[in-house]
Amino acid sequence: MSERLWTPSFVGLSFAGFFNSMIFYLLVPAMAGHAVDSFGATPVEAGALASIFFVGALLARLFGGWLTDRFGPRHVALAASAFYVVTTAGYLVAPGLWVMMGVRLLNGIGFGLLGSALVGGVMMTLPAGRRAEGAGWFSAGISIAIGFGPWLALTLLGVAGMRWVFVAALVAAVLTLVLLVVFRRGLPGRPDGTLALPPFSLRTLLDSRAMGMGVVIGLSGFAYSSILAFLDPATRDTPLAPAAAWFFLTYALVVLVARPAAGRAQDLLGEGRVIAPALLGFAVAMGVVASAQAGWWLLAGAAALGLTWGTMTTGGQAAIVSRVPRDRTGAAVATHFFMLDAGTGVGPILFGFLVPTIGYRGVFWVGAGLALLALPVYLRDLSTHRRRGGSARHG
Repeated sequence: MSERLWTPSFVGLSFAGFFNSMIFYLLVPAMAGHAVDSFGATPVEAGALASIFFVGALLARLFGGWLTDRFGPRHVALAASAFYVVTTAGYLVAPGLWVMMGVRLLNGIGFGLLGSALVGGVMMTLPAGRRAEGAGWFSAGISIAIGFGPWLALTLLGVAGMRWVFVAALVAAVLTLVLLVVFRRGLPGRPDGTLALPPFSLRTLLDSRAMGMGVVIGLSGFAYSSILAFLDPATRDTPLAPAAAWFFLTYALVVLVARPAAGRAQDLLGEGRVIAPALLGFAVAMGVVASAQAGWWLLAGAAALGLTWGTMTTGGQAAIVSRVPRDRTGAAVATHFFMLDAGTGVGPILFGFLVPTIGYRGVFWVGAGLALLALPVYLRDLSTHRRRGGSARHG
C-alpha cells in the first residue's frame, strides 16, 4: 500500500467527519435546556432527552461494526448519512417531548452507524506505516468540533433561538452526506469474501482481541466524563467561572496541535512509548483540574488533558485496529466506540450519585484514579499483543 496520506479523498472524508461531529456537539449542550423551555420537562426528563442519544449510539456501535465488515464502509456510511439527515430534520418538526425523545434516539443510531463506518473505512485505507498519524489528522476536525460546536450552539441560542441550532445541525448533516457522495470512492466497498464472514450474532458484533484495549478506552472515557458532565456546575458562581468558559476551547486547540504529532511519534516509536506516558499524564491532568484554585490553573489542566486524553482517543483507536486482521477492522472500531460511549455515557450517571457525598472535586479525583487504573490494564494488553506477534493485521 502506498505511504501517501494526503489524498483528496482523505481530506474530503476528514471534513465529513468534522461536520458529523458538529451535529453532536451543537445539540449536546442545548438539548436539556430546550426540553425545559419548550416542553416544560422535569430535570429527570430533560436529562433523559440529553442522554437517550447515547443509548441509540451504543445500539448502533453494537451492530455497526458487523454491518461495516459485511457490506463495506462505503455502503453503510452512505445509508447511515442519509438516515442521519432525515432524523436531524426531525428535530424541526417534533411536536412534543416524547416524539423528540424518539427522534433523539434514532439520531443517536444514525450517529453511531455513520461514525463506525466512516472511521472504520478511513482506518482501512491509511498506510500501515502512518496509521496513527493519519488517525490524528482525521480526528483534527473532531477536535475543532469539540470547541466550536458548543460555542456556536450557545451563540445561536442567544441571538436566534433553538430552532436555528437545529437548522445548523441539519446543514451539517446535509454537508456530511454531500461529501460522502463526492468522495465515496475513498471508502472501501463491499469486501472480498463477504460470504465467508460469520453471520450476525453477539459474538461477531465486537472483537474479543480488541477488548483489552477497549477496557482501557472505557476506563479513560469514564474518567473524562466527570469533567465533561460536571465542570460547569463545579465552577458556576465561583472565581473559576470565566476560565471555565474557555476550558473546552483550550482543550480543543491543544488537541488540534498535539494529535498529529503524537500520531507520528506513535508510528515511529511504537504505541507503548506514546500511550503509556499519555495515560500517566492523563491521571496527572485530572488531578490538576481537581485541585485548580485559579483560572490559569484550570486552563493548564485543560491543556494537559488535550495533550494526554486527546492523544489517547486517537492513539488508542490506531492501537485497537492493530489488534485484529484487516477484515475485522469494523468490529475493532465498533469495540473502540462502544467502550468509549459506554464510559462517557454511564460515567455521569454514576458520578452523579457521588457528588452529594464527595463533591465535584472529589468526583474529579475519582476520575484521576480511574485514569491511573487504566495504565496497568494497558500494559498487560500491550504485553499480550506483543506475544501474539505485534500485529494481527495483514494484507
